[in-house]
Amino acid sequence: MTEIITPEPQRKQKIATVVFMVFISLFAIYYIVLSVIAFQSKVSAINREYGYRKPEKGGYNDSIFKDSAFIALNRQKAFYQAQLAMAHTDSVTMAVNLPDSTVNLEINGVIVYTVKINKVRISSIFSKADEYAVLTLLSKPFVVTKDYSTIEKEPVVHKVAPKDSSEYKPETLPDTSRIEYVNFIFLTDKDIKLYVYQETSGKFMTAFRQFLFDLADRLRTSAYTVKCMVLFRKPDYQPYIKLRIPDREVKIIYRALPEHAQFAVCR
Repeated sequence: MTEIITPEPQRKQKIATVVFMVFISLFAIYYIVLSVIAFQSKVSAINREYGYRKPEKGGYNDSIFKDSAFIALNRQKAFYQAQLAMAHTDSVTMAVNLPDSTVNLEINGVIVYTVKINKVRISSIFSKADEYAVLTLLSKPFVVTKDYSTIEKEPVVHKVAPKDSSEYKPETLPDTSRIEYVNFIFLTDKDIKLYVYQETSGKFMTAFRQFLFDLADRLRTSAYTVKCMVLFRKPDYQPYIKLRIPDREVKIIYRALPEHAQFAVCR
């Protein structure tokens, strides 16, 4: 039996659809506006906290901050300062050198392992904020406060000891056929996120697992922003650095670094 929709219910359906679309549009605009405000607030916060404060007497002339040679020397200085601070620790640290496209694992300032970076993406906040402020920010190492990863930091192996020789079984070689998809995110004490992805090399499953991992991170960020929208609170923008490196190297780096690891960045 065919349902006949009278003009009145049909009109109500159209009104409801229009109201819903208007609500979604306003929600999207509100979301975008909050995101832009969060970005600009972060730029202002970096400039305010790390920007150059000219002393009453002496100090730099403002024009020197635009000199390319001065900027290059300050970038090297900031990186060396951060590495020097990390060298005082007894644990493994990481130095991310973006101009050289390398990631170095270091112990007491000595490089023990080097990985080539295949691709880099960094937040535009590093170019929008004041150059001196950004370099001051990078002059101290980042400390990892939390991480998300597709593998365990320290895999746990459960073994049951045999009661006697009759229950003893010789050790078997570990199963190396199982493929692990390794990607991780470091959250830091300076609210900057470091993403390290394994190179997909055109493999569908590797790219698909990476997509799911990235989607989970985006959903966490969106959920946080929506919560701020509901509470009429400005969200905090987190600048990011995204690295793509060879697949086997990602696991080595992630498991070599201790909990609350330190890393330095040269841009």
